[in-house]
Amino acid sequence: MLRETIDVLFTKYAPGARALGLAYEAAAIAARYRRVGRNWEPHLTASRATILQGAEHCRKFDRALVIGAGGCFDIPVKELAERFSEVILADVAVSAEARRWERRSRGRVRAVAWDATGALATLARRQRAVTAAEAVSLFADSEPGNPPCEEADLVVSANCVSQFGLIPADRLAAAESEDELATRCTHAAAARHLIWLAARPGIRVLISDIARLDMAPDGSELARRTIFDKLTLRPPDRTWRWAISPIPELSREWHRVHDVGAWIDGSP
Repeated sequence: MLRETIDVLFTKYAPGARALGLAYEAAAIAARYRRVGRNWEPHLTASRATILQGAEHCRKFDRALVIGAGGCFDIPVKELAERFSEVILADVAVSAEARRWERRSRGRVRAVAWDATGALATLARRQRAVTAAEAVSLFADSEPGNPPCEEADLVVSANCVSQFGLIPADRLAAAESEDELATRCTHAAAARHLIWLAARPGIRVLISDIARLDMAPDGSELARRTIFDKLTLRPPDRTWRWAISPIPELSREWHRVHDVGAWIDGSP
């Protein structure tokens, strides 16, 4: 807990991120990795391989942009920096690992605090007053603007699109009377991000959890919650499972497992 508190205090965040709980969430993810990261390795390996597969489709190698870089656990930063002239690691929270890559890369890697939704600063200012409908509309209609760099030859959305509306919505006063607010904001933010991503001219790699499962120790499925059933995504190019919270991380009776999908789009 002390390390998470220190991380929150000394990390650079996009406007609104700290007030909406994303500061602590970033620190909590890093702490979970330290506890159970060995269980994550197949997922991390698959994510890195998919990103590099996307890079193989690029015609130019001037710039790679990674959205949701976080602690860089699932990002092949070294390989990208060897291939591209510039690598931008963007997230609402600039992790210590991203800063380390920036320091030792001799200008080839930049770590940037950036809100990919375009909504966080406004939501943070109106945290107590915004209605549920207004919050959903903000995520649906906000303009993230241009990327935090010039347009990139490779754009990666790395395991973050399902989280854009989730944590911020839970911090709004409107969530106290609207049980489905987090789900509605998650779908609105994800739909907006997919539109933004599709408008990028480079090769685009999307990696996201598509279902969350509770699994018994014997491997039987106890519960399944699909995430993007209302979005018109084509079938993923690759799928795999992420053992994100093994027993006893969330429960002594079941493991939390994510089904993950990956999509590679754009004209080479």
